[in-house]
Amino acid sequence: MKSNIYKLPSLVLLIFLFLFSCSEEAANVIEDDIVANEDNNQDDEAEDEEDTEDGNESEEEDETSSLTERFVFDENIVIENSYNTGGCGNPPCDTNDESLVGIFNNAVPDDPYFYLSEDQSELNLECQLEKGRRIEFKQISSGPLTSSSKIEMEGIYYDIPNNGVTIAQVHNRGGNSNKPFFRLVLHRDALETVIRKDPEVNSSDTSFTKDDSFTFIDGEDYDQSSLKVVVEKRGGFVHINVEQNGVVILDESYEPDPTTRWVSDTGIANGFYLKAGMYNDDGPHTKDLVVGYSTVKFESND
Repeated sequence: MKSNIYKLPSLVLLIFLFLFSCSEEAANVIEDDIVANEDNNQDDEAEDEEDTEDGNESEEEDETSSLTERFVFDENIVIENSYNTGGCGNPPCDTNDESLVGIFNNAVPDDPYFYLSEDQSELNLECQLEKGRRIEFKQISSGPLTSSSKIEMEGIYYDIPNNGVTIAQVHNRGGNSNKPFFRLVLHRDALETVIRKDPEVNSSDTSFTKDDSFTFIDGEDYDQSSLKVVVEKRGGFVHINVEQNGVVILDESYEPDPTTRWVSDTGIANGFYLKAGMYNDDGPHTKDLVVGYSTVKFESND
């Protein structure tokens, strides 16, 4: 009996040590599980951050892609403005040319005269009251009317002066000429085409052919409905097409008189190029002039 009494504490001790060992192993397992879960959570958070960053980058790329599809520019076209010229009391003002290459790559346009609307629906050109009368896209290269250059744009013209405003031109910089052959003028109630009969390089007395019979649909205001305008030179002609709400309101072609210097002067005959935007050629305006383009696409073989 004495020996059994001594064995009992030993047995209890062994049981206790066994239970302690099991509990320690369980604790270690639990601790390992906690550490593993923490690592997994950190990995998941890192993946979520990466996914968020990738999503933001993808969204930005999609927005840029959308803009570059709607507004197609290259090194052959610039924006010409007479806005930031240090003030201009009496137009005309000096002008500045700015490149349009990669304008959406780093940041959207945000100048007082050239800016993207907050919802990115419109690319705005603004001709400011005091500092000038011109804000236009301008083709750098030039060529004969037989080669192809085209600018296609759709937009809303919000503010038009009483005397109208030129919204598209086929201009000329060849030889001694620096004048437009063709202008499309937007009035409050109609469109007007203006053809300069001769460059008149030695005279300010120039004759014009004008036609303002192109009226808007059902008298709808120009600032309530966008106009789609396509101006093109090709085949020896200037072609102009204008749609309002999908209905063609102007579709004409114009050819210069072959006896005039538009054709007979070699330099002038090879100096035609395109412009589009806002040009108040008849003098000062009484408020800022704004056009909001939803699309602008330019292409040229010159």
